[in-house]
Amino acid sequence: MKRMIILVVVVSFAASGAMAQSASSRAWQQRLQVEIPLPIPMVELESINPFTTDVDKPPVLLGSTAPRKVPVDGIATVAAFVDAKGECLGAVPLELPMPGLTSSLVQELTGSRFEAATAGNAPQPSWVVLEIAMEGKVKEAAIVDQLLEMPDPETPPVPNRAVAMTPPGNLRNLKATPHDQLTTLAAPRRIRINAPGREDEIHMRALVHITEEGRCDSYVPLDLYDGLNPWVSAFLATWRVQPATVDGVAKAAWLVYSARVQMKISGLDSTASRVVRDREYSPDQ
Repeated sequence: MKRMIILVVVVSFAASGAMAQSASSRAWQQRLQVEIPLPIPMVELESINPFTTDVDKPPVLLGSTAPRKVPVDGIATVAAFVDAKGECLGAVPLELPMPGLTSSLVQELTGSRFEAATAGNAPQPSWVVLEIAMEGKVKEAAIVDQLLEMPDPETPPVPNRAVAMTPPGNLRNLKATPHDQLTTLAAPRRIRINAPGREDEIHMRALVHITEEGRCDSYVPLDLYDGLNPWVSAFLATWRVQPATVDGVAKAAWLVYSARVQMKISGLDSTASRVVRDREYSPDQ
């Protein structure tokens, strides 16, 4: 990579004698532009994982207890199609806080009544994004299998991204007025979502920090339903760990924890909802 430096040379020639003293005379100037290439070496940055620690012996999990009857809650984000008459013709879940909500959200919203969106005073068919607060309880849980690993020194861990759901064909083909052409957005008259209790196998992955005293004092979710954070926090608080060591001295360290957990989750109920006015949805996006 080369940077070009423009060198400006100003050459002045002073007139002699009386001309130099004349008020009407000036120095003669000429501007010369000279391009001088200067090589600048590329700076190469080393890729490192800030969560990795050099240890002689990694931490070892000695014991833990899967907590029971832990309240959980979270926000479900859903896109609903509302026709010009104010009827919801279908919905597409966008983000789910807990498992087992997809069919309940779609079934409960389909056919529900809304105030239709408008353009001026005319009702319009449209997509509207809703946030629905859900709550329930993890009744009990059991660890099916688990794995603790030291982080890869060269590759920082990356959170998993949920796969976006695509709407069924009957919704993709419906015509909706674009968000920026609407005067008001569709708004639900009343929303009530109930999801039955169920048993699920949950896959989770997280960075966990083990102190010198052998306790987990913090974690970073990598693959986890947001609504299950209260249960995971309660579970990690029960850990008893033999800490990592360097030259025989205990040392704090991060680990990558992955597990399959069998969970019994109570029925989930909605507690509140709101229209997300600064977010739009299109089945083609």
